[in-house]
Amino acid sequence: HIKQHLQSKAQARRRRTARKTGQGTAAAAAPPRALYVNNINSQRFHCHYRTLYGKDEMDIEHRDIMPDERFNISLPEEVDISQIFAVATSVDLQHLELGPPHLGKLKLIQDMAVLTHINLNHNVLGDIGTGILFKALVDANSSVVHVSLAANGIGDEGATTIAVSLGSLPRLTSLELCDNFIQERGSIAIAEAIGGYTGQDDTADGAELAHTGPLPILSVDLRGNRSRELGARRWAEVVATHPDLKFLCLAQNELGMLTEERFLDLVCAAVASASLSVLDLQDNFPQEGTDVKGRPIMGPPPASVVEELLAEFTPAGEFDPADVRRAVFIRRHRGGGADKKGRQPQQGASQRASASQ
Repeated sequence: HIKQHLQSKAQARRRRTARKTGQGTAAAAAPPRALYVNNINSQRFHCHYRTLYGKDEMDIEHRDIMPDERFNISLPEEVDISQIFAVATSVDLQHLELGPPHLGKLKLIQDMAVLTHINLNHNVLGDIGTGILFKALVDANSSVVHVSLAANGIGDEGATTIAVSLGSLPRLTSLELCDNFIQERGSIAIAEAIGGYTGQDDTADGAELAHTGPLPILSVDLRGNRSRELGARRWAEVVATHPDLKFLCLAQNELGMLTEERFLDLVCAAVASASLSVLDLQDNFPQEGTDVKGRPIMGPPPASVVEELLAEFTPAGEFDPADVRRAVFIRRHRGGGADKKGRQPQQGASQRASASQ
């Protein structure tokens, strides 16, 4: 059985790594059990690492299947994959080093009538390839519902291109952009597009943007980028008022590098939200020490912040305290909003909420 074989290899590799690093048997154990499963738009069924190899983040992680990028298959640049988008309902091409040359004729594809899911994770599209893809989707009036471009070297320019395109892709309701290089500007652009805010891109406190109405986005995953405090503030404004957004992941986005205030704004907005079910803010606070590249090690909120969260922000019974300590907010059930205590969403968010009503 493929999954059992991969699981055995993964366990053996963890044991070898644990012996080399002197971490003991705990490091050789299976991955910690996933706190949630995001399958909005059936996105998990359109990833062959899940359907063929059994990737589930509990017994097998992605790195257990693709442990070393040196073993990746590189598709020659002269191979153009554009025609696939015209005939397939689901395009799942990962770890092939796909770049802009592989999409050279995509602009000629005028009909993508059956295409619903795109998974091009772990390639090298960059900002240019992302622009080619989204322009083609818009020009073809695509009905795509899910796009996943994790680990593609996408920066703020590519994120801004995506943000501008979202309004022209009315069926697109889930977006995965994990492990790219999106910083404040790109994250803010996506947040404002989803929230329906248009106008001058001014990140100063109190800035007002015209509100055209939120887009029907259900799920956004930006794990492993750098939204930082400014991005967190914009996302808090969107979360507080968006009628449809159910899942937002800003884990590993350096939201608490300078202050916990914007992190707390996001939590407050999630508690107040009428729609959000999961907010993942793991690993956003600097810990003691640095990693092998000299960067700060990121982890859970300080104990003082956790105490404040449990005492003032999260209504009793709605969120599991163990999850809250890890900065994951999964709404177990919805209590009465009138009894919620603690501070209200940040003033800027309140002003925009009033403007949207």
